[in-house]
Amino acid sequence: MELISEADVVLCLGTRLNPFSTLPGYGMDYWPADAKIIQVDINPDRIGLTKKVSVGIVGDAAMVANGILGQLAGTAGDEGRDARKAKIAETKSRWAQQLSSMDHEDDDPGTNWNARARTDKPDWMSPRMAWRAIQSALPADAIISSDIGNNCAIGNAYPSFNEGRKYLAPGLFGPCGYGLPAIVGAKIGCPDVPVVGFAGDGAFGIAVNELTAIGRGEWPAVTQVVFRNYQWGAEKRNSTLWFEDNFVGTELDTQVSYAGIANACGLKGVVAKTQDELTAALAQAMEDQKNGITTLIEAMINQELGEPFRRDAMKKPVAVAGISASDMVAQKV
Repeated sequence: MELISEADVVLCLGTRLNPFSTLPGYGMDYWPADAKIIQVDINPDRIGLTKKVSVGIVGDAAMVANGILGQLAGTAGDEGRDARKAKIAETKSRWAQQLSSMDHEDDDPGTNWNARARTDKPDWMSPRMAWRAIQSALPADAIISSDIGNNCAIGNAYPSFNEGRKYLAPGLFGPCGYGLPAIVGAKIGCPDVPVVGFAGDGAFGIAVNELTAIGRGEWPAVTQVVFRNYQWGAEKRNSTLWFEDNFVGTELDTQVSYAGIANACGLKGVVAKTQDELTAALAQAMEDQKNGITTLIEAMINQELGEPFRRDAMKKPVAVAGISASDMVAQKV
């Protein structure tokens, strides 16, 4: 059966076709402009919901995929395969070189938050410095979890995996506090595999109460890294773009120590202020995990902020005709 004419094809199995797949901030369009889309979803209401599709199939993703594969010749996809592999390898190598040279985050025209953050704490690690330090000690076979947040979004570029089912992420659902419970579950399921969770200090505040439970003897040991910059970074990044640095509700208490809370819960809490300290702390935590010791590493980083999750999700506020600032001030009665 020929579904569509010869052209670039995007096959979407059991997906909702994310409508925000074009990200100007990243200079990247995940959808080829002229591609035909075949969407497969078990829910008929999802077919064509957010993007125009060429073929819609209602059914189980695995059954449909196997059905399509069964109709393909054994040589399907061979044409140009070597050239595609070479292009992928060259692109990955170029990206790895670019990552190794990136220390700091850029500011958008008209904003200077990241420059101010570097000036304010010149001796502190930037998020990218922290991630490179983590790379140096992260076991190749580790399962990792990533929470929602700006620093974890930056970090998505760094870990690499040699096999599947190694990376747990909240995805488009964006639940704060996902990282720690996800990695605890991973350790229960794979007790002989090293596990490491990552979270910004804002999101980790949603799950910090879990520290009171996972220290019990019957729970397996895990390692959690918390990026400590005392802010809700994702929300602040939106503020720098659309609200002229008018931050509301993004600042966290500098007197709180997550490492201190971990110690108080009978776990091992460690503070890392430099790249060398962070690499050493993670390497030791991996050894301690083998011996049943759960470690929380509080990585102290500056307040630089990476790209927002979706530049296309907000627009700069505009003045409303006929409304003055004085109209917005509460009047005494």
